[in-house]
Amino acid sequence: MSQENFERFRQQVLGDAALQLELREVTNQEIFVQRVRQLGEERGYSFTVEEVEAAMRAGRRVWIERWF
Repeated sequence: MSQENFERFRQQVLGDAALQLELREVTNQEIFVQRVRQLGEERGYSFTVEEVEAAMRAGRRVWIERWF
């Protein structure tokens, strides 16, 4: 269920320019992950640090595979 919550929150971020800007301004990965969790919780979503980190790794892997 929490993976589904993360995906719902991710979709919300993709549709909200203000949320995107807020997250884009965070340059420290650890702080970014915590901020994602906090913003998700504020909007009623519950997911783990591990799920956020796994999504970030998957995103990097997709980017690398696309460009190399």
